[in-house]
Amino acid sequence: MKRGHIAIPKPKSKFQKVQCKECSAENVLYSHVTTVVTCKSCGNTIAEPTGSVAKIFGTVLGSLE
Repeated sequence: MKRGHIAIPKPKSKFQKVQCKECSAENVLYSHVTTVVTCKSCGNTIAEPTGSVAKIFGTVLGSLE
């Protein structure tokens, strides 16, 4: 039996580089966070869990692969 035609599924989640709106510091976080994520330098909330993809309160600069 040939298995060359079976596609390997790719994950929908990824790590993202997010810039804080208050202090412009860059933080790396997971796209499907399960807890509230705060900025490392100012303590402002960057992301909140929603059950699937996180609600991000900053600017997404790109994804890390």
